Amino acid sequence: MRPTNKRATPLSGARQLITDEGFTVTMLTAVIAAAVLAFGFDATADIVVATLALGAVTALAETRLHRRG
Repeated sequence: MRPTNKRATPLSGARQLITDEGFTVTMLTAVIAAAVLAFGFDATADIVVATLALGAVTALAETRLHRRG
């Protein structure tokens, strides 16, 4: 959806996504899981990056599905 406000910045959608509580909580959970893997289990960088990417995709999907109803 395009913003109806003509003066809206191109990053307003990203800002709205970041300020969404569900997205923020899901990403925080992914970062905590990656930190536990990295420091607690001495995981490689590949696993940590994959965990963060999976968390980001999950957060985006959750946000979009939540908006639909």
